Amino acid sequence: QEYGELRRVASLGLRCSTSSQASSMLAFIVSLVAYTDPAEELYGIWERNMGKNMETKLQTQYHFAYAQHLAPYRTRNNVTLLEIGANTGDSLYAWSEYFREPGATIWGMRYGVSDSRMKKCRAGAANCAKVHIHDGDQSSARDLRALVAAAFGDAFKAPATLANHEWRRAGYDVIIDDGSHVPAHILFTFTELFPMLRPGGVYVIEDNAFSYADKPTHAYGYRVGHRGGIGRPTTDNAVERFKALADIVNREECFQDLDIVIFSEAIDRAVFQVAFVSGLVFVWKKTAAQQAGLAGIPSLRWTSHANGPALQEYKRFLEAGKHVGVGGVRV
Repeated sequence: QEYGELRRVASLGLRCSTSSQASSMLAFIVSLVAYTDPAEELYGIWERNMGKNMETKLQTQYHFAYAQHLAPYRTRNNVTLLEIGANTGDSLYAWSEYFREPGATIWGMRYGVSDSRMKKCRAGAANCAKVHIHDGDQSSARDLRALVAAAFGDAFKAPATLANHEWRRAGYDVIIDDGSHVPAHILFTFTELFPMLRPGGVYVIEDNAFSYADKPTHAYGYRVGHRGGIGRPTTDNAVERFKALADIVNREECFQDLDIVIFSEAIDRAVFQVAFVSGLVFVWKKTAAQQAGLAGIPSLRWTSHANGPALQEYKRFLEAGKHVGVGGVRV
């Protein structure tokens, strides 16, 4: 497609009437020739910084989804990214190159990895300086809160409203959970850290295969699968919990009286969009404008027809799986 456009533009360039027009046309042609597919560019960044450690990302082809969904954040000068599961640091170095603006900050949480095992950053001095690594366990509320305090100060608490000016100073724009992959840990970490996401930010969960395990197995030394499996709304199935957010994001227009809670009332009300890509879950937080606009949707006459037997049956289904208690979450 790009080369077809190149031929068309080149033919127009032959008919340019002035040297300035010809120069502008030539510059545009050069830009087309220099075009790099965003997914291929990210793949190259991973390859340079991660080497053999990018095997999982190579197998899963995550670069397509990341290139599409992280593009809006890439050019923000003050973007702050957090990756749970920093391991030996090479993925953090890759993100420091991808988020190329000098004001970007890259945080990583590692667990059980000593300094001696950390890889050398090869992303260039300016990019390497963006990276900060914190030790902690994602299943510990204390450790997660210490992580947030290290990034934004002990006094930082998630502002009560999305319109609060405090979000300009603190909060994450992108959070990636590439940690233990244990569904219960995923749900717990999301409950703790999604409130720390800036308005308009995105939360990503990688490698969700263990949510589908319906026989006991192990994930990085943790036992999983004894209550999981497709369609089972338990704490051993994080994917099923995020599926339930589809009903939450439809609530303003389709079901304003829906009275279930998936994570917490505050978290549920802040979710704008959910996307599922092979192995990945993306959850976006509303901006203040989105929240205000959706809250202003008038009550529609057909929503009264949704509060019937199906809703009661769905609540029993959720409760039976200990997926959610109406009015509160069970992690």
